Amino acid sequence: MNIIKGVVVDILNEDSIFIVKIKAFDEIFNVLMLDLNSVKKLKIGSFVEMLFKEHELCFGSLNSMFSIENQFLARICGLKKGKILACIKFDFKNCKINSIVSLEIFEKLSPKLGQEWLCFVKANDITLRYESV
Repeated sequence: MNIIKGVVVDILNEDSIFIVKIKAFDEIFNVLMLDLNSVKKLKIGSFVEMLFKEHELCFGSLNSMFSIENQFLARICGLKKGKILACIKFDFKNCKINSIVSLEIFEKLSPKLGQEWLCFVKANDITLRYESV
C-alpha cells in the first residue's frame, strides 16, 4: 500500500460528490469522494494520509499528457522483475511509493534506476484516513 501524507487545503462539493484537495509537499492532490460520512471530522487543515494500491500508480514519459488530476514527478529508486510482474519503486520527495505492472509493459517502457518519470493516480483511486501520530 502506498501512503503519502498531506494536509486538507480545500473541500468542494456538488450534491453528494466531493473533491478534497490535499497538499503533499509542493503538490496538490485531488481525492474524489461520494460522501464524507467515513471521515466526518475532515476539514480544512486536517492532516491525512492518502492511500492507494500499487497497481493504481501509473507512470509515463515526462512529455506525456493525461486527463488525470494527480500528476507528479518521481525518480526510480528500485526495480524488481518477476516472471509476470515488475515492481518499480519511486522516490517522490523522499516518500517511497511503488507501481506494479505486467512484465510485458515493463519491458516496453524499459525503466532505469535514477530516471525521472511522470506518475499519476486517479482521484477516485485514493482513500483518505487521518494521519497517525
